[in-house]
This record gives sequence, C-alpha cells and structure tokens, in this order.
Amino acid sequence: MPPDHEVTLKNPRRLAALTATGLLDTGDEDAFDRAVRLATRLVGAPVGLLSLVDGRRQFFKAHSGLPGEVAARRESALSHSLCQYVVTTDRPLAVADARQHDLLRHNLAVPDLGVIAYLGVPVHAPDGETLGSFCAIDTRPRDWTEGDLEALADIAAFLEDVIALREAARGRQILVMELNHRVKNIFSMVGGMIGLSSRTAGTAADLASSLRSRLVALSKAHDLVLPAGREGQRAEATLQTIVTTLIEPHQKNESSQFVIEGPAIHLGGSGTTNLALALHEMATNAAKYGALGDPEGTLRVCWTVEDETLTLTWTEETASSAPDEDLDEGFGSTLIDTVVRGSLGGDVRLDRRSNGYVYTLRLPMASLTEG
Repeated sequence: MPPDHEVTLKNPRRLAALTATGLLDTGDEDAFDRAVRLATRLVGAPVGLLSLVDGRRQFFKAHSGLPGEVAARRESALSHSLCQYVVTTDRPLAVADARQHDLLRHNLAVPDLGVIAYLGVPVHAPDGETLGSFCAIDTRPRDWTEGDLEALADIAAFLEDVIALREAARGRQILVMELNHRVKNIFSMVGGMIGLSSRTAGTAADLASSLRSRLVALSKAHDLVLPAGREGQRAEATLQTIVTTLIEPHQKNESSQFVIEGPAIHLGGSGTTNLALALHEMATNAAKYGALGDPEGTLRVCWTVEDETLTLTWTEETASSAPDEDLDEGFGSTLIDTVVRGSLGGDVRLDRRSNGYVYTLRLPMASLTEG
C-alpha cells in the first residue's frame, strides 16, 4: 500500500477539486467518450476508462468495453479499483499481470472484472490535484510499451485541458450571475438604509453621516468578495474582520445587536473570497428575512476549530416568529451551497426555528488558509 494512501484519497482539498469539476455522477459526453475510444484503439486494449476516484468509490466518467452491469452502474467500490493507486501515488502505473503483483493480486477487480494487465496515468484538476486515472485494461497478460504510455499521457493532457476550460466557463457564468444578483441586493440594501436613516436622523447632517458610514461599511464588504488575482489584491484577512465587515452595514442601531465569538483565524486569498461570498449571502438573507431585518433581532456568530475543521454557527433570533420565506430556495441559497460544498469542500446545514434560523458550516481549514 502506498504511504498515506487513505489520507491522500480523502484529502479535503483533493475532494473539493474533484467536486468542483462537476463531472461526478454525470452522463455520457462526446469529448470524454471519444478520448477513451481513441486510447483503446491506439494501444490495442479491450477496455478503456476515465475513472474519477473519491474517498469511497471510482466513477467512470467515460468507458469502453466494460461488462454490461458495471457499465450500467458507471462506478465500482474501491475494492475493485486499481485506479486508486494512480491517484495516491500521482504517477503512471503499468502492470503486466495483476495476478502476479504483490499489491494488486488481492484486488477484487482481478477475479470479478477480469482485470489482468493495467496501464493508467493520472488526470489532474486545474489546481494540480489528482482527480483520477485515464487507463487501458487487458484481460490477458501483456507488456505495455513506452509508446502505449505516451499515447495515454498525451490524451490525458488533452482531457485536463477540457476539464480546465469547462471549469473556467462555469466560473465565468457563476460570476456573471452573482454580480447581477449582488447589484440587485445592493440597490435594495441602499434603499433600506435610506429609509432607516431617515427615521432615526434628527437633522440632514445626521442623515448624511449615518448614510455615509453605512455605505462605507457596505463598500468594504463588497471589496471582500471581489475575485482574487486583481491588481491591488487585498491583504490577508481574518475571520473576525470578514464577519464584522459583512454584518456592519445591516446594523440597525448602536446597541449590541450581534455577537461575534471565536479564535483568531487568518485566511488566505482563496479562503477569504469564498467564505466572504457565502457569509455575504447569509447576511443578505438575514437582512431580508431574519434578525438583521428586525430592530429587536439578534445575531450570534461563533466558531471553533477541531481536527483541522472549522465549525461556524450563525444563529438568528427575531422578536416575532420567523417569516414564511423558504431560504432553501433561490439563487442566494444555491450560491451558499455551491461555495461551501464545491469551492471549500465543506458542509452547510440550515435549521429553521420558530423565531429564527441557524446555519451550521463545517469547513476544512486547508481550504480556508490556502492562498
């Protein structure tokens, strides 16, 4: 067994990169299917696979020559996977006869699927994480040639380009949707600020000062969710700063409307962008439907770190019963789920109570601290 085999398979950063491709549990696509068919013809093997490996199974994004039942399922448990070893070593694997291989002869792919000879090369995500294996399989012993290896490696490089282009296109689409959504929210938020300030301001000067301070806070929050990589990129942020900055524009008065508690955590550029984007949507929902829209409402944001996992709890309480709006619907909630699960490799749960809402986020620290 390769060193740290299980740890590598279940690495949160690798699994997040795999999820972000959007390829798991999807159907046939010509680009991937043609690549597999071409590989089997070039190396003269009866079976070819593009196998994506997560922490418990391998999913066949594309396949040729698989037995009918396995082809229909499009996946197998790791007990039947040789591709997992390509992932954990991040190197090509050439096996002339798996029945004679110390590590592989006990793998159930040998007796159950007839896997005898195997040649696989790693397939990588745009960030370099190993997603799976592009492989050829034979049901009889054979010595793979250097030409066979080069053919698979060249096709795998092409597939990596396809995956990168798909991810870039999807990222642009999400960005355009998010920008449109955020602009609408900003207009709505500014309108609410004007109404609130006009009711509480004693003079025109007070009104101008109140609006100015809230708009400055809103601008800071907007800066936090700008895409990384631009000129003048922000300095490293702390979780405390992000939470405070994103809530501040919604504060209704000078009293303690919200409580923020947790250890000091410094976030990298990617972690700052993604977490701020999710928290921004939660704050917007709270202003529309929850505690930040209620002058007597309270918001408590607390976090802890244990076993390299951040658990953040966002608890809202309102003076009256929670409104009827379903926060599980709409683009904002979809964006929260996409960012937390897809970009950060974490988990998010929303619980509704009689007088408010509770979000619970569990996030791997590795995804928050990366640059």
